[in-house]
Amino acid sequence: MRKIIFSCLPLLFLTSCFFMLSTARAQELPSSLLIGDNEGIKVQNNGEYFVNVTDVMPGKSWYKKLTIQNTEKDVPYSLTLQISPAKVSGILDLSKAIQMKLTYEGEVVYEGPASGINDTQNLQQNPLSLGTFASGDKRIFEVEYSLSEKYTSKDFEVKNTMENVWTFSAIKKKSSLPSTGGNTNKPFGNLPMTNEQLKSGMVIGLLLLGLWAILLILRKRTQQRKV
Repeated sequence: MRKIIFSCLPLLFLTSCFFMLSTARAQELPSSLLIGDNEGIKVQNNGEYFVNVTDVMPGKSWYKKLTIQNTEKDVPYSLTLQISPAKVSGILDLSKAIQMKLTYEGEVVYEGPASGINDTQNLQQNPLSLGTFASGDKRIFEVEYSLSEKYTSKDFEVKNTMENVWTFSAIKKKSSLPSTGGNTNKPFGNLPMTNEQLKSGMVIGLLLLGLWAILLILRKRTQQRKV
């Protein structure tokens, strides 16, 4: 899980108005799926990391680049991202005011409010598929936040906060190795089962018997002509 908390301090002196605390939790991810950001901060053994962004005011923006990599040998994972409903407080609903753009491997996969809901997508109900990560795969996930400069000190007369949780979920994919089909103990591999063998044997036997009868008839006729 990736937990993002935005809090806006009152604009009493028009100084720092935002404080962003980002917490990533990886309990739902296997240890082989590594997540790190553009500042070199990676998920720790306890599954958390923190990022602080200070001195942010309306009209400014934030940027994070996450690197996701599968380091497990010969085990692919299917990865998805889901955003939980935001918890907000204060005058301004930051889940709607803060705009977010998600870019995955150079392609914009979501653009709209930080809540994860726009006109065509609902990442709260329908997780975003990040595809399958084969062993050694490394991909870039970019996150951009922005707050319009239209907001004024009236919007920050009290502390506004937003807390929303991102959940990355991984499903282990089946091995691509060919199945033995349960015939590993059979000396003849994929030959037909017993009943099929009997039927095949009977057909072959009848064909051989017919061929033998034809040969006898031809031999008898040949002998009669000689006489």
